[in-house]
Amino acid sequence: MNTPATWPRRAVPCAEGTSRRTALTGVLALAAGTLTACGSLQGQDKNGDATALGAAKGSSSHYLKPTERTLTPTLTGTTLNGNEADITRMRGSVVVINVWGSWCAPCRKEAPELVRLAKDTGVLGVRFLGVDIRDSKSAAVAFERNYGIGYPSIFDPDSRVLLGFKQLAPRAVPTTYVLDGTGKVAAYSIGPLTYRGFLPIIEGIAAEKQQS
Repeated sequence: MNTPATWPRRAVPCAEGTSRRTALTGVLALAAGTLTACGSLQGQDKNGDATALGAAKGSSSHYLKPTERTLTPTLTGTTLNGNEADITRMRGSVVVINVWGSWCAPCRKEAPELVRLAKDTGVLGVRFLGVDIRDSKSAAVAFERNYGIGYPSIFDPDSRVLLGFKQLAPRAVPTTYVLDGTGKVAAYSIGPLTYRGFLPIIEGIAAEKQQS
């Protein structure tokens, strides 16, 4: 698999009841799934804001071999409970980063899967961090309480924290990244993930760390 330089460069319009396919650049449009989402160029508007992100209408997960990993994102912000978060402080651990919003139907669908993943991979030293976008704090806190989400989430109402993902900034919600122990993006899932489908990816990246 080749490492993608960017997400697809053309915006894909969509409407309720309409199904359109978006290829991820080259071989990334694999049988793992198809992404259909509402959004603009790389999930950002013409001013560089990632506020045009829409809910994903499909799902696709991808693993990058160690030699294919080139991007080390930079994310800092204040969490929903008022603490400061900086992923550089998590370096050395495998980190799962989930981009979500309480307004996002696919996020509600995958929330129980993420809670289960966080619980079952904790013994491997895997850490979880959310990035809550385009949301009100009260709605986001209620969402976490309703689904029993125990890991922290950066509150990012204007989606500017997402710019830390640079050319891999999400263009649909939810999007989930897995960073390896060096802080590089090692895998990502666009659209609602499942426990069964994503657990082997997390376990594989955690095993790399143990073997190094």
